Amino acid sequence: MKLFLPDRSIGGSISRGHNPTGKIKFDALTNDFCNDGVKLMTLKYNKLMTLIYNNMEENNEKFTSGIVVSTVLAVVSIVMFIVSFYAVIIPMFESSVMDRKKEMIHELTNTAWSVLSEYDEEYKAGRITLDEAKVLATEEVGKMRYGGEQKNYFWITTTDPVMINHPYRSDLNGKNLVDYADKHGNKLFVDAANLVNEKGEGIIQYYWKKKDDASPEVPKLSYVKAYQDWNWIVGTGIYLDDVRLEIKRLRDKLLRISVLIIGIIIVILVYVLKQTRIIEQKRKDAVNELRSSNQRYKSLVGASTEGTLMVVQRKVVFANSKFISLLDDETRSLVGTDFSELFKLSWDEMVSGIKNPNQTHAFETELLKYKAGYQHIIAYVTQVEQSNSTAYIVVIKNITEKKRLRLDSQKLSEDVQLSLQLMNQPVKNLVNENINCDINMPIGKVIGLMKTKRCEIISVRNSDETVGVVTDKDIRNRLMNDGMTMDSPIVKLMTSPVISINQGALLYEAVLLFREHNISHLMITNPNNRIYGNISYLKCLEMQNNSLTFLIQEIQKCDVISDMRNIYNKVPVLIQAIFTSTDNISSVSRIITSIADAINKRVIEMAIAEVGEPPCEFAFIAMGSEGRGEQTLKTDQDNAIIFAEQSDDNKEYFLRLSVIINENLHKIGYARCEGDLMAGNPEWCNHIDEWKHIFSTWINNPVGLNVLDSSLFFDMRLVFGSRQLSSQLIDSVYEELKGKNEFFSQLVKTVAASKPVFENQRVDIKKFLIPIVGYLRAKALFHSIKQTNSMLRLNYLMAYDLISESKAQEIEKMYNFLMHLRIKWQVGLILDNDWPSNTISLNNLTAIEQETLKNIIKEVLKLQEELQLKL
Repeated sequence: MKLFLPDRSIGGSISRGHNPTGKIKFDALTNDFCNDGVKLMTLKYNKLMTLIYNNMEENNEKFTSGIVVSTVLAVVSIVMFIVSFYAVIIPMFESSVMDRKKEMIHELTNTAWSVLSEYDEEYKAGRITLDEAKVLATEEVGKMRYGGEQKNYFWITTTDPVMINHPYRSDLNGKNLVDYADKHGNKLFVDAANLVNEKGEGIIQYYWKKKDDASPEVPKLSYVKAYQDWNWIVGTGIYLDDVRLEIKRLRDKLLRISVLIIGIIIVILVYVLKQTRIIEQKRKDAVNELRSSNQRYKSLVGASTEGTLMVVQRKVVFANSKFISLLDDETRSLVGTDFSELFKLSWDEMVSGIKNPNQTHAFETELLKYKAGYQHIIAYVTQVEQSNSTAYIVVIKNITEKKRLRLDSQKLSEDVQLSLQLMNQPVKNLVNENINCDINMPIGKVIGLMKTKRCEIISVRNSDETVGVVTDKDIRNRLMNDGMTMDSPIVKLMTSPVISINQGALLYEAVLLFREHNISHLMITNPNNRIYGNISYLKCLEMQNNSLTFLIQEIQKCDVISDMRNIYNKVPVLIQAIFTSTDNISSVSRIITSIADAINKRVIEMAIAEVGEPPCEFAFIAMGSEGRGEQTLKTDQDNAIIFAEQSDDNKEYFLRLSVIINENLHKIGYARCEGDLMAGNPEWCNHIDEWKHIFSTWINNPVGLNVLDSSLFFDMRLVFGSRQLSSQLIDSVYEELKGKNEFFSQLVKTVAASKPVFENQRVDIKKFLIPIVGYLRAKALFHSIKQTNSMLRLNYLMAYDLISESKAQEIEKMYNFLMHLRIKWQVGLILDNDWPSNTISLNNLTAIEQETLKNIIKEVLKLQEELQLKL
């Protein structure tokens, strides 16, 4: 069984065990610690206890007053809720319902009006006569019904007015309606004619019999609209008593809900008050018990050779001289100091971690305000019970960095092995097939399609291209709020643009994208970048374990550089655990790069907070291995800044910002570039136009140094800031490269100049990788493939038939073998508390590995020769 500490502590876990000196008993401690320091300890402890008791009595009075105030505030809040419900919420609700009903009959009238327009178009096209058009339009509108009982209808009159068609009052058809009035004298058809003659359309109110019933006339609201070409009026309406009945039902429902809520609040309030009094009584009882056992702790004095503390109620009541000597201030008295001021381990974590009071428990944590060399410690904690009071004896021992890493390795290996097998699989294994609809399909039909297919998301397509998505949540949240109807086209409801990810992406990358955009589904694209399916966030969560994403989340929450340094130190342990669960070196590189990107972004955000908001848009780009997404555990900084607006003040700001970024990255563990290819160098912190000029100079004047510098920059990738600036520079560079044969000739020479060899019974793996990476870079640049990752470049070259499939497989095998060997070697060095290196002694390689490297030398030479003959 293990005690797992939060990630903010350096360790992850420490096995519980017995104190090597045996179980500590209270009486034995009393005898062992009696010496000349008892009197001094007793005086200090009594003073501390007196302060605690006085403070408790004062807090009791404040506590009682707080209960009264809280009760009054709760009652006032309930009264205000009731008043606002009747005075504000219900009237607003009724007004909203009536507005939606008016909008509904408006849209329905437009639907009937469009029927007249369609037949008029048929007439104007010469396909039917005018009389035929009017007859057909009248028949179709007369058959149109809607509503729950399908009894709501449309009627048509002329502007004179003369009734053309009324589905339920055929006795009015053909009659002049100038004198027709309802029971209150409203000449509704004359009013409708006057309204459309003046405004073209609008709402009239009158009295009318209900549908086809013989009931008395009741209030009705109709929307009328003129079809001017025929001097016709078309209209439809709603019965106000139906609307009021619907409002009453909903109002009653809201009232019941509000009464239930108020009842629940009152019950909770009564329960809280009751429990509060119980808790307060228990607190008083505990104070009395603490007083009774005060004398029992007076004789505890330190006589241990290890740093030792005694803690009661979070406060230190004793610290021996050995413990005090470990701190940076040896003159400080620790009596009365809070536990949290001394240890990174929280008090609650320690107390909850003691599962068996009869055993000594070990916790790995950090000692705060420590002297050099004693930061990481193991705290052995023993719980001591006497007269129902609890004290804790804490004995600390040092733990070396090497032991810490090994303990991290053991814990993370167990935690990560299973999760990595799940989270490093491609998302294509979880893809659901898309259900598609046309961009103009009515919302009502889309809802029906989603119900039939039992899907939560539907893909909206236009000309065989996905342009948006609609989820069931979108329908619930937007349909009523935006005043849309079931006949509105789905384009009004959809979410666009579509967020997508390639089917080859890893599951953890999808999880990060879900969280970045706060969405429930991701569209999936095939190798041809065509959307064909989707995955849901819930399904990803079922597969997710917190190992990698937890580290990234912790990075995003860091506010100090030292915390990020601690997280960075865990990367080797994480990578070692990965090697036990996957052979996919691409996954390993992506994970290292994801952590590096997260650290870079957080460092930049912290630097901006320190310097102030940027004066204009900028892009922070990574180059070299980080730009390719191929970082290992031995990596330095290769970065630059592009800013949008040229001025001396802007350059000064971004240089100041970059210096802070580079310094903090160095503190975390990303070493400064020996060639000073960093954003803090004024040469690599420039306006966008200056960057275009720099690349143009490199490309058009391809001398050796220019080509070497530019080859590193051609692997640039945006890490933070404006994607537009980054894309603008990349597009400019690839445009400049077209037709520059002299540049590519020099680039090929630099690739051919790098020879992988064995030197003095040692092998530098990086030198084996450089010509392979250079070969793929040269090919990709020549054919305008804008990918920077080496394996992505290889896939595109193969997809475009620029490299045969068999050769691509050979290159991939060589690359993966070298990267796997390189990272595995670096992990081992770091875990052995050594500095990571790319150079391996042949004695540390197996015979098969040595033979494989010899074969790679031969294959690399073939690639270099082929590149020189034909790019």
